[in-house]
Amino acid sequence: MKKIEILNKETLEELKLNLKKSKDSDQKNRIRAIINIKKGIPKQEVAKDFGVSVVTVIYWVSSYNKGGVDSLLMSKGGRPEGNPKWDTSIFENLTKEIDKGGYWSIPRMREWIKEKYDKDIPEQTVWYRIDQLNYSYKGSRPHPMQGNKERQESFKKGGLSRFWSR
Repeated sequence: MKKIEILNKETLEELKLNLKKSKDSDQKNRIRAIINIKKGIPKQEVAKDFGVSVVTVIYWVSSYNKGGVDSLLMSKGGRPEGNPKWDTSIFENLTKEIDKGGYWSIPRMREWIKEKYDKDIPEQTVWYRIDQLNYSYKGSRPHPMQGNKERQESFKKGGLSRFWSR
């Protein structure tokens, strides 16, 4: 097997100092792996000790060779912090507009918000907020499960008869 070569010139002492400075546990493990490789421990044994694949160890060494210890601090992934907090009045005003009647789809709701507030709110957010306010996202009536029974019956009688008379 081919031996991994570490190109960075940091000494073992410098690596150990970086290990103490790091606050990220994953970066610390990667630095420890680099220290072991630098000591001459085979990559297969390092991989086994750290519970990762040999390919992962090779990737860590490659990252270290390109950017030093800083490159061993890798992204945690996921959504970045700071999701936008949308003003609730936007959705309250939207429900007032919905109550005026007509068919309100999520794309139409997004258009209305864009025109009125110049905000590009994602579809999922619009759906979620409208659902929280007990509105159906397909129509302009309150959610049938939590609405007024009398209004529901009135809607069923008046609303459905229109469609059958055509």
